[in-house]
Amino acid sequence: MEEGRLAYRVRTAEANDATALRDAIGTTLAHPDNQGRRESYRGAASRGDILILERFDRVSHDWQVAGFVECHLRVDDNLSIHDVGTTGDQPQTGVVRYLLDQAFNSFRPNESQVKIRRDATTWLDIFRNIPGFYLEGEEYRRPHYWTIWRWDRQRAREDEQRAQQPPQRAAPSRPRAPIPPPPRSANGPVPGPRRAPGGGGGPPRGPRPARPNNAPRRGPRPGSNPR
Repeated sequence: MEEGRLAYRVRTAEANDATALRDAIGTTLAHPDNQGRRESYRGAASRGDILILERFDRVSHDWQVAGFVECHLRVDDNLSIHDVGTTGDQPQTGVVRYLLDQAFNSFRPNESQVKIRRDATTWLDIFRNIPGFYLEGEEYRRPHYWTIWRWDRQRAREDEQRAQQPPQRAAPSRPRAPIPPPPRSANGPVPGPRRAPGGGGGPPRGPRPARPNNAPRRGPRPGSNPR
């Protein structure tokens, strides 16, 4: 990998890389505070459990340590991540993610596990934003609490697919027809029909029509006593 005048390479560390690692690494996952430093890298390097990231300066023609990841593949294809480190006082997110990608591509595990101190907020943010990692639990090892994070290959695929999907927009609502205003006359609004007394919904009652003069009058009903 090249970037400007710098080239990078990842290789398995050897026992004689222990001194260069100790001199160059400033912060590690196992020792997130600047007061503590890892005592030795020789044992893990001798077992082949360390992948080291180096950058080559084309001007000085020298390979320099940029970071490392210590991990071990168990018989059940579970990759245990023991430590990660970068140069500087704060972990470099790009270096950490690149090293983890190289470890996953090299060992091809089905699952992975890493433990992060609960107060190491920077490291927690880095792993929280890597596809596939999720918080599984917590444990106490004197004098700190440690969070337990799991990585699953299928979950990583789903997280990556979800991140590539564009955000869904809400469907636009259909415009509603405007309500027409009430009719108006020259002197103001036209009054509506009056409602009948008692709340009935029928038309108002007017006067009864007059009876024509030549119309016969009704006689008494059968069975009634005429007056």
